[in-house]
Formats: sequence, C-alpha cells, structure tokens
Amino acid sequence: MQNTLKDSGNIIEINNLSLGFDIDENFYPAIHSVNFDIQKGKMHAIVGESGCGKTMTVMSILRLLPKNARITNGEILFEDKNLLELKEKDLRKIRGRKIALIPQDPMTSLNPLYTIENQMIETVLLHNKVSKKEAYEIALQSLKDVEIQDPENRMKAYPHELSGGMKQRVIIAMALSSHADVIIADEPTTALDVTIQAQILKLLSDIKKCGKSIILITHDLGIVRQYADFVSIMYLGKVVERAEKNTLFYDPKHPYTKALLAALPTIKGKKLENIKGTPSPITKPVIGCPYHPRCKNVKDICSNKIFPLKHQPDGSSVACRLYE
Repeated sequence: MQNTLKDSGNIIEINNLSLGFDIDENFYPAIHSVNFDIQKGKMHAIVGESGCGKTMTVMSILRLLPKNARITNGEILFEDKNLLELKEKDLRKIRGRKIALIPQDPMTSLNPLYTIENQMIETVLLHNKVSKKEAYEIALQSLKDVEIQDPENRMKAYPHELSGGMKQRVIIAMALSSHADVIIADEPTTALDVTIQAQILKLLSDIKKCGKSIILITHDLGIVRQYADFVSIMYLGKVVERAEKNTLFYDPKHPYTKALLAALPTIKGKKLENIKGTPSPITKPVIGCPYHPRCKNVKDICSNKIFPLKHQPDGSSVACRLYE
C-alpha cells in the first residue's frame, strides 16, 4: 500500500488502528480496527461515553499513551508519513509544532512556578527558530489572537492569578504560537462554566476558519451539533457510525447514536430517554456487536457477529445488522 494523502483533502488518515493494554500479565484489546479521516480546515468530533476509547484513539496520533498500552495494528498517516513508524526524535518534531494538543485540564498543563511569559516563550522557542525577543512577540500576538484582555500584563501573571477560562485561552494560544496545522482538543470545556464554554468553542471555531483542522473529543452532542463538521461515534473501542454532522443529526442510523440523541435535551417538555446499562470493561470483552447488551433492536445474530462499517448512500457509514 502506498502511503499518500495527496489530493485526498485529508490531513490525517487513521486506518485499521487497534491497541490494547497489558494488565496483570494479560493483554486486553481496547481499540478495534478504527478508521476515520481528518479533513483540512474542518472540525471532526469524536463522541462517546467515558471509557469508549475516544481519547486513547486520538492520543495514538501523537503516541502519548500509557506505558502499558500497546498498538497492535494500523497506520496513522500525516504528511505522507506513518506516525506509528516514526522514531521518537522525528515524532518530537511533529508534536506541538505541527499537531498541537489542548488538554482537558489547563491546571495540570501550566507550571504554577513560572509566569505565563516564561512558559509561552519556552514553547515558542521549542518549535520555532527565532530569537527570544521574537518569541516574546509571537507569544504576545498569540494571546491577542485568543482575545485575552491586557495581554502584556497577563504575560507577567502566574497561572493561579488567572481564571479557568483565561488559563484555557493561554493553552490555546500556546498551540497557535507553534502554527500547528492540526489541533487536538480533549474535552476543552469540561471544567468551565457555560458562558466560558461558549467563548472557548467559538474561539476554536474561528481558528478552524483560518484553515486549521480540529479534532474535538467530547461526550456532548449539543456542542457537536453547533460546531462540528464531521462526527465519529465510538462505543467500546469501535467506530459504530461516521457521518457529516447534518446527516448524523437528521438521519441517525446506529441504535447507539439514536439513543444518545434521544438523551439530548432539545424541545422544552420532551421526555429524555436513558440508555439502560453501562459499557462493559475491557477486562470483560463483549462477543459480537459491542452494543448488543444494551440495544433495543438486538437479535440473536448480534451476540456472535461483529458488523464492520458499511458505507451508506448518504455518505455515512454504520456498523449494524440493520444496514448490512
């Protein structure tokens, strides 16, 4: 197979990615033959319940995985290179510089002992061949780009002197200062109040309009509905549905996707539906379709057959017996 992204419109392609964990001398598969593409200048949301594998899948792009994680199959293409085959020294040239990460908790990403200026300049110098003075100007401009008020004084502040929303903006500014082509946002608004959430998401949307590609990890379909372009729905380490945002919301296909949407507040007075049961832990793998123990449409075949993603006429893909 020739590794190439030329003329595809994609900036990243994940093909047949599988990984698992070594736990107590046993190996447990956790991600199963995952496939999706990240298009240039688009926001692709990876959606699912906690523990479904969305963060592990996306962190595989930068190979930022726990020590007991092991990738067993697949390829991740970026700039016509398979990131899974790169040596660590070559991967470091991509991390932060070309693919940047906005982590879930800015509190753990900023060093409380150093000023914002010190940390931002260090980031700029790490990824750009510029002088310290030029690095300061790049950092300052990045803070302006994320609409931080009075950026000169904010540069002199320590992290504890900033609000949660301000710290998240600083993290985003750091990602922008490296001029990365792809930004991974891992639940970027989890610890923020609703007003600040909207501001941060609008900021990410504006960044996308500048040609950046954004991978958004989230469990919130309300955010997806407003900001994403493409969506991959994951359940127990598998992509069960993949579609353009409008297609997914107006014509969901997989029973899990339908259940998630049924639990989404929309119309005032509408009764919300719960998804009965909980996902099985990886130490107790489900045989057959991973969703069948909780599915309203389950048949006997679902408990012994794994259904691959099947392309549909509307451009979506779904892994379910209903669409075989």
